[in-house]
Amino acid sequence: MKVCIVTVYNSTNCGSYLQAYALRYTLRQMGHEVCFLKTGVKHNRRIFFRKAIRSLKKGKFGQVRFDHRKLRNFEKALRDFPLCAMQAHSLSQQDVFVLGSDEIWNLSREDMRQAPVFWGCGLAPAAVISYAPSVNTTVQADVEKVDYVRQALADMRAISVRDSYSKALLSHYTDKEIQVLCDPTFLLPMEQYREMAGTCPYDDFILIYSAGAKFTAEDQQAIRAFAGKKQKKLVAFPHNLAWCDEQAPADPLDAVAYFSKADYVITDTFHGAALSLIFGKDFLALPRGNTKVTELLEYFDVSQLMRENAEETAAYFDGIYYDKQALTVRIGQEREKAVAYLQKALGNAASE
Repeated sequence: MKVCIVTVYNSTNCGSYLQAYALRYTLRQMGHEVCFLKTGVKHNRRIFFRKAIRSLKKGKFGQVRFDHRKLRNFEKALRDFPLCAMQAHSLSQQDVFVLGSDEIWNLSREDMRQAPVFWGCGLAPAAVISYAPSVNTTVQADVEKVDYVRQALADMRAISVRDSYSKALLSHYTDKEIQVLCDPTFLLPMEQYREMAGTCPYDDFILIYSAGAKFTAEDQQAIRAFAGKKQKKLVAFPHNLAWCDEQAPADPLDAVAYFSKADYVITDTFHGAALSLIFGKDFLALPRGNTKVTELLEYFDVSQLMRENAEETAAYFDGIYYDKQALTVRIGQEREKAVAYLQKALGNAASE
């Protein structure tokens, strides 16, 4: 079948790219011809130039070079993604649209509210299913601001979400079964991650994988003290954090190599925690109010890997423990559950 994925595939965000890559890989392994819908929600060059102007006004020429390299890295990686235009002729060529993943259903964000296509609107008569999108910080008041959610859910042939909060919220708007499934990044087998991995020039390092949240002076001091104790470099990826020893511009393929080689990981992002679990890393998650991170670690029964701050970094890592072998088995089970859902949902769509 021809399957079109409807997601934010082109954000200059490694996790966003990898979830799109992994879902496409899985669907292709199932024998489908797969592309991505060109929704037009993200305009990376426009975003880059806006940020560059702000940085130049502040004299941050190094930041502009850093961001430009990141943009080029993503543009290169995205060349491998086949696209489907938002035109009637192109849409009519698709058999099934798969909505997801990531937070495409986050209606607390204006850009998401203005894109009902992420809910399958305008894609009929082709079949529509969802695979593990998240509403993230959406509340009922946000849903009430739009008029398409209830009908969109009614039109879907199968519904799945990424977390229990998304399921609980959307259950107010449909009587259909909603399954909770793992993020697509967990669908990729380790062999495929190794095959797709880019390069990482560092050894003996601690990866600081951050969404750009500000680490307090106390956090920085504790992390640097821990790095000194372990004689490790601090490598910031994908944001330019001056208090780290090295800074690496985001590259979605290099990200895999950085996680694979890191001795420790400290992260405040969902996909930073996800990749740390996939690679079985000793890591510290700092949710900083990010419910996506909290839900993920609770879902895999490793909530002990979270802390509110990094001030006790050395003590944290000295006492850290989670059963990595058991987690590998659990991830395998989640992968099987997700693939079974996709096979059934796509099979039912094909027969109707």
